[in-house]
Amino acid sequence: DKDWKAVQTAAHKMIPSFAIVGISEKYENMAKKIQELASQQQDDGIAELIMQLETILTQVCKELEEEYNNIKSKN
Repeated sequence: DKDWKAVQTAAHKMIPSFAIVGISEKYENMAKKIQELASQQQDDGIAELIMQLETILTQVCKELEEEYNNIKSKN
């Protein structure tokens, strides 16, 4: 919907979490690029970047959930 402010805000909020959970700097930089493009209201490949980031973050969530379940089952 080209809600640039919402995209910029979402990217900004997620950036600090990358280092905390050990996600590659490559993806942090991708989020920064999304934030930058949104702040400039540029559509240049932003949808593709968002889809790539969504894919990796979905995988990260799965891995974190699996690890949580492993830890939980040992207790």
